[in-house]
Amino acid sequence: MQIHTPIINLLIITIMKSIFNFIIIGIVISLSFTACKKGYIDPISKVDPGADAAAPTVEIITPSGDIQIPPTTDATNFDFKFKAADDIELSKVDISLDGSLLKSYTSFIDYRGISVTYNYPNLGVGTHEFTVVATDLSGKTTTQSFTFIINNEYIPLLPSEVLYVPFDADFNDLINSVSPTIIGTPSTANGGHNGAAYKGATDASLSFPLAGMYSSEGISFGFWYKLNASPDRSGIITINDNSNNSDENRNGGLRLFREGSSASQTIKMNVGVGTGESWNDGGSISATSGAWVYVVATVSATESKIYFDGVLQRTATYTTPFDFSASSTITLGSGAPSFTYWSHLSDLSLYDEFRVFNKVLTPADIQLLMQ
Repeated sequence: MQIHTPIINLLIITIMKSIFNFIIIGIVISLSFTACKKGYIDPISKVDPGADAAAPTVEIITPSGDIQIPPTTDATNFDFKFKAADDIELSKVDISLDGSLLKSYTSFIDYRGISVTYNYPNLGVGTHEFTVVATDLSGKTTTQSFTFIINNEYIPLLPSEVLYVPFDADFNDLINSVSPTIIGTPSTANGGHNGAAYKGATDASLSFPLAGMYSSEGISFGFWYKLNASPDRSGIITINDNSNNSDENRNGGLRLFREGSSASQTIKMNVGVGTGESWNDGGSISATSGAWVYVVATVSATESKIYFDGVLQRTATYTTPFDFSASSTITLGSGAPSFTYWSHLSDLSLYDEFRVFNKVLTPADIQLLMQ
């Protein structure tokens, strides 16, 4: 068999290059050893860390203040965060809650410092004390503690807020700790704007005492609303008129209601002003979008306003102030008890975050509530 000369030459060249590379590597290694021996590269040497003069430092990052949790809960999962450091070396870091040891840290990736997040499940309401004790190798210790409160009492968003029903678990007013009068079988449903929501039912409504819900400055309502256009009309909020529960005299009380078609619904308001009534023709919302709309209605001594998502829809003015002197209840989800005529009956829509204020809300107030 004949071997071609070019192939032989290529093999020879490849072998010679390999030999040459090994020679170069050997020279480099040899020179490195020589340099070390002659003192050109300093060997690694131990450095004296010095005297252990200072005690450890401790920083508690969280908690940094009291903790507010939802009013419908009584415990929360909480992350305690802290740092500890020493000028020489840490020996141990202990963390405690209310005098009970949670964990002792004795092994550190960085022997001079530690940064930790410790999760505590189901931390209950009340006063608590979180403590961190850091100890260094010479036995010096530093202790830092922080006292805080887990609070589930509702804090009104505005000083004028006098009723708040979140519908997360029930229908209770969290400001006054009042349970409403429940008519029919309304329910709470998942998929609210924030958690669960009120879900209306046929012949169903919630009624709260009106006392303390308004002042001479007026009254306002705010709530998230997801429309169910069937039936094609209903009551939404009704302030009853005890003197006229069985007729169509609307000189007292208040009626916020809707009417329209399967495509669009108009939310309107009627306010009793003593010797007469005032109509606010409001604005329309889509009955097919399935969107949540933030509805606000305000009533002062001279005018009423209706807002959708912070946008003013209409203002109605009157010359005599609103008259709630014969009224005793505020009802959500129906025209009952004094506005059931014209078929303004119960509403099957969803309501969430229902609030009442004893003054007129400003556009800035409304933006705060929406956030």
